[in-house]
Amino acid sequence: MKRIAYPWTGKVCLSIMILLLCLHQRTWAGEPVTNSSTGTGETEKKTPGKKKLSWNGPDALAAYRTMWNPLSAGPELIPMADTAPPGEFYVRPFFYGQFVQAQYGNGGVHSLSNGFYETQLLSLAEIGVGITDNTQFTIFPSMASIWSSYGGVFNDGTGMSDLTMEIKYRFYVQHPDGDLPSMAFALHLTLPTSDWTNAPVVKGGLPPLARIPSTHYGSPALTPALLTRYIARPLRFYGDVFYTFDFPGNGTLSGVPGKPLIQFGDILQYRFGVEDIVRDASGTGLILEFVGMSGLPFSIDGLPVNGLPVTASGLHVGAFNLWGIQPTFETNITRNLIFSVGVLLPVAGTNQYQSISPNMSLYWYWGPDGGDVVAR
Repeated sequence: MKRIAYPWTGKVCLSIMILLLCLHQRTWAGEPVTNSSTGTGETEKKTPGKKKLSWNGPDALAAYRTMWNPLSAGPELIPMADTAPPGEFYVRPFFYGQFVQAQYGNGGVHSLSNGFYETQLLSLAEIGVGITDNTQFTIFPSMASIWSSYGGVFNDGTGMSDLTMEIKYRFYVQHPDGDLPSMAFALHLTLPTSDWTNAPVVKGGLPPLARIPSTHYGSPALTPALLTRYIARPLRFYGDVFYTFDFPGNGTLSGVPGKPLIQFGDILQYRFGVEDIVRDASGTGLILEFVGMSGLPFSIDGLPVNGLPVTASGLHVGAFNLWGIQPTFETNITRNLIFSVGVLLPVAGTNQYQSISPNMSLYWYWGPDGGDVVAR
């Protein structure tokens, strides 16, 4: 196959990182850290002999609320470790596009097969509510649209994508004088609603790289995750790890009679982001997000991996890797309506498609009991 290269990707990523570093050179030169929550402008200082804070109790939360932490959209692709306050409710519609351009083999980037193309649009709503000070429940209903062709066979249409539910517990809250980030454990359950509703997606295929968690279409899955966030004015750092196990199920395998038991390999996702708030009052900021996904050649249940190819052209059955980087822009339209937009650019990969994924989202917040929205 013809090898093709994309030298512009590295140049774009390098330019973005230089821009982020230059924007706040003045801040790192010694600008004092102020308390934006109270507006007092006092510099945060360590207090000798101060009582040690709990991990996530009322004392730790009260101290955390005094830290610099302006309300903003946050990363487009990296879920937050922090939870919504009790009674705070929000809806966040996401729109992910995926435009396939080429394919990764085991040794570089190659052109697509003649007559093949694939474009996906995933419309997803993140609906969350704070249950306790450190617990949040979220549901992710979604729709998928696909336009594809391979070998003269066209597959166009729209239908329900798989449904994910999440329960998140923040077990550690960052302390004003501490070096540890806020940390949360999240558990995701994905139901195969695309299979139940006969959605026109490639069974066993994958949604856009931007989606969390990434599971094989039409397969029930369980995804535990560790989420972190660290505040260091004027930056906020994010890091997450997700591990997805797809439950085995009966299906059709090429060349195999009947419907044997099919087991996909587990999926490991890992993400890191740096957020630079350039204007506190409006939550305007720039975020650089790195995302990675690795399809593993094994499953934790010990069953042999014999899953269907995850692409329409049967590009791979077993292990694969995908890595991308995204610049994101965010700003608050109002105190209750928050906007963010970005584009996920390909960096590298093996045994998967190379694609560009533009995306955008809107946060719509309702404060507890109809009151003011509280920054997480």
